[in-house]
Amino acid sequence: MFSSMARMVRRVMNWVASNQSVRNVMWNLLGGGLSGVLIVVTTPLYVARLGLEGYGILGLWLMMQILMGLLDAGIGATLVREFASNRAEGPEKSTLSGKRDLLRTLESVYWVVALALCIVLLVSAGSIAEHWLKSQTLSKAFIGRVLRLMAVTLALQFPNALYLNGMAGLQKHGRMNAMQILGNVLRYGSGLGVLLWKADLLWFFAVQAIVATIQTLSTRWMLWRMISDGTERSAVFRGEIFRRLWRYSLGMGATAISSVLLANADRIVLSKMLPTSELGKYAVAYTATGLLQMGIQPFYRAFFPRYAELVSMEDPAQLRSEYFRSCRLLTAVLIPLGIGGGVFAPQLFKAWLGVSDPTIIAVFRWLLLGITCTGLMWLPAAFQQAQGKTSLHAGMIAGALLLGFPVMIWAIRMYGAAGATAVWVIHGVSGLTLELWLMHRWTLVGELRSWYSSVIGPPLLITMLLVGAARELMPQEMGRWAGLAWAGTSIILIIIAEASYLLTQNRNKMQPAIDIKKSK
Repeated sequence: MFSSMARMVRRVMNWVASNQSVRNVMWNLLGGGLSGVLIVVTTPLYVARLGLEGYGILGLWLMMQILMGLLDAGIGATLVREFASNRAEGPEKSTLSGKRDLLRTLESVYWVVALALCIVLLVSAGSIAEHWLKSQTLSKAFIGRVLRLMAVTLALQFPNALYLNGMAGLQKHGRMNAMQILGNVLRYGSGLGVLLWKADLLWFFAVQAIVATIQTLSTRWMLWRMISDGTERSAVFRGEIFRRLWRYSLGMGATAISSVLLANADRIVLSKMLPTSELGKYAVAYTATGLLQMGIQPFYRAFFPRYAELVSMEDPAQLRSEYFRSCRLLTAVLIPLGIGGGVFAPQLFKAWLGVSDPTIIAVFRWLLLGITCTGLMWLPAAFQQAQGKTSLHAGMIAGALLLGFPVMIWAIRMYGAAGATAVWVIHGVSGLTLELWLMHRWTLVGELRSWYSSVIGPPLLITMLLVGAARELMPQEMGRWAGLAWAGTSIILIIIAEASYLLTQNRNKMQPAIDIKKSK
């Protein structure tokens, strides 16, 4: 048995080593995984030092980091696509020169937006503390001061996303993740150190502002070195870049705005309708799903530029083959994490927090359902976006938000914090059904049934069988850490089994190449 498992692991590792896109995914998983470990380690200590109300403020900070995506307006995704699709165009010198002008133009916009963001938040901090947040133990004046420091931190963090997107477009995922890892270690390590010294949010955000400055400037320096060609010509701001790219950026911006609103509508409404302590419980459950979300982002970051590269090469057969392979790889990771996390939720939270709060577990399970379904749509969305088609995915997200918002308000009134997950479930289910159906009416025509049967079917069946067996075989009386070990080992072995099955299918069965119907 153990020799068979060892052979299976070796086959998977050899496959990873021989495939650049898969290596990029692994780099992204490493970076995201370490960030997840840091979150898991620090969150219980944050809650213990700050209490649920204090952690609710941190939850607001995490939410506002995501809300900053509203201000990106598709610029980051445009940089990824342009850096990826232009890799083989023209002589190397002119290509790098064009990249430098593109980066200088976009970063100028980013820094102006960061300054505007800081000013707006500084001015509105008092009103947010006075009229929005419902605190029972923290004074409104103290919260206002915390929010002002938070504003400075957010403004300094904002441009870092652009530079990371540039590295992703160049497909330098190793360096990109090295910068992320260093930044996350500094962020979480310094935050924990401050709170252990003094449980004061003011000191916490003062240190976070310093860390954000270091991370952003160092990432910027690294990216500029990557696109330097040794000439003396300086990069210049070019207005014509906007005239060439504004339509695509606008479409990606609409997608980003819809996504950010959807991802944060639950906590925005909860912060208004329920006490801060309930927001804290929801924030804990949402933080726990971060491990699942970190398992999604690496695939998008790795394959979106790869799709864009293949589109620019006008190779529809290779694009189709890469798309199906990447979707199978995503489901081999995402489905076991989603189902396994839901089944073993009590064991995971007992090991993590020491208790299994029913509200937190209920929220966590519903979030897992919605986020798993939503995550399965990230690569189909990237496939559309790489071909310059952004309206369908953006429209589906906006539709889910419009439908889910009133349903969410009703569900919160009826079921409490767990009701806020309604918007996630609606978005996930509609994406896997209606959006995929509409997508396959203009591209990969006739392939929808094949996508369901080859991408979703096998990993779903394998996971359900193995998770069910693991749950049935689990001893009734297990300690805190033994339960975590059982759950974690079960999920990891299922992912390895999924990857081994995928590798066997890739080797024994070649997908037929068909032309991709181009939208007129």
